[in-house]
Amino acid sequence: MKTKYQWAFRVLLYLSIAFLLWYLVKFDYLSLAGINIRWGWLVVSALLLWAGFFFSTIGWKQALKLHGYPVSTKLALVSHGLSVFAKYVPGKVWVILGRAAYVTAQNGTKAADLSFISLKEQLLYILLGLMVSFLPVLIYFENSYWAWIILVTILGLCMALFVKPLHDIGEKLGKAIFKKHFDLPFLSLGLSLKLSCYILVYWAFYSVGFYFLVVSLTSNASFAHVFAFPMAVCYGVLALFTPGGIGVREGLLTAFLTATGVELQMAVTISVISRLWFISGEVFLFVLALLFKRAESK
Repeated sequence: MKTKYQWAFRVLLYLSIAFLLWYLVKFDYLSLAGINIRWGWLVVSALLLWAGFFFSTIGWKQALKLHGYPVSTKLALVSHGLSVFAKYVPGKVWVILGRAAYVTAQNGTKAADLSFISLKEQLLYILLGLMVSFLPVLIYFENSYWAWIILVTILGLCMALFVKPLHDIGEKLGKAIFKKHFDLPFLSLGLSLKLSCYILVYWAFYSVGFYFLVVSLTSNASFAHVFAFPMAVCYGVLALFTPGGIGVREGLLTAFLTATGVELQMAVTISVISRLWFISGEVFLFVLALLFKRAESK
């Protein structure tokens, strides 16, 4: 059984890296000619981003621990880091299954259980990101429809994750439709509050890091830009048919930046560079996981 999951994880790893490189070339993200960068602030933003990625592994570890599957920090780091590019493989289910499959391959736990925990942690991550962004969007966007979209998404996630009667109805409907046992993610309020503490830490690192990225590219930066990144990332994740949220995230970042007074051309530039900036964090986490895995095998 372990061999099967190790083989599947290895295929997923190679596919995810291949798709990432293909998307970068296809959408011309590697062209940075003529951009004036203040490198000191860029370094600060990158360090904050990388710290956020490291703490995201702690969030994954705590999600497993709170559900009764304690793992070492090393295993959490390797499983999370080696599957970080899975979001670029079409069908975002792989970002949920990848890290769960690696843990299963190492300790023989049930892949279905771990995948469900991974899904719940990801949904809570999205919920918290949208909650952080809601008020700033309401303040800065002249058209409030985006605030309403965020509010509806927040309420929908809250009802799906925390309201037991609705959860039970959903499972019964799923069972009736698919003619077999059907599970939906459910979180107790106590467990979600414990896990939220860890998730909010890396949201803070990502968001402040993005602010300093904006500072490194334009003198027209505003503290409001701290809140642009969570909204854009969350809807990039929710856009199930766009690998890595490519296009969706950049479009929302551009809209938020222009709403806060950044010129359109500069807003587009920042949104494109933010993709490469975020990939640098994914590369950091991947390399760190690879180093720990190789050290373990010696």
